[in-house]
Amino acid sequence: MMNVYLNEHEQWNALKKWWEKYNAIVIIIFSLVLLACSAYKYWQWHQQSQLQLASNTYERMMLASANHQSEQIKEIANSLVDDYPNSIYADAARLSLAKIAVSSKEYADAETQLKWVAENSRITEMADVAKIRLARLWVAHQKYTDALSILKGMKSPAYLPLVDELRGDIYTGMNKFDKAVTFYRKALSEVQNYGVGNLYLEMKSNE
Repeated sequence: MMNVYLNEHEQWNALKKWWEKYNAIVIIIFSLVLLACSAYKYWQWHQQSQLQLASNTYERMMLASANHQSEQIKEIANSLVDDYPNSIYADAARLSLAKIAVSSKEYADAETQLKWVAENSRITEMADVAKIRLARLWVAHQKYTDALSILKGMKSPAYLPLVDELRGDIYTGMNKFDKAVTFYRKALSEVQNYGVGNLYLEMKSNE
């Protein structure tokens, strides 16, 4: 019994000495873990809160759009870009700003907004929409090489008919009519694969 008691007593003394030596470090580590957990929970809450606020602001922009209130759309869209720059709502806001800029013939501003979304959006579909609109803008200003370049690598099935029709328009503008017809026919085939006809595209492909 004495040996057992002594062993337990020695263990207790050893534990006390260890605690006296390292208690400050243990407390600091424990506090840091708690702080990290709290910070992460706060970050999650903040992100969710910001996302909800961005969503509400976007709904306001859509309402203004439905009522054709251009100035209000611009104001709300700019606030989305400034306050929630990394959200999908900011990307959508930039597309709206580009559309308004084109309507106002402020083509440089439209190009800036579209290029940002095309190059920075984390949503592939959103970036693809921006690329298509940017290519159309460049075609309208006869920047055919730039337009072809921005369309490279786009393989989303949903956008292929639009992309190939646009390529046809580009080659038409470059007076490369054989290539243009090839892409028009390709676009027509892709549209028909979806069970949809396109009379205008058929006319282009037969020119």
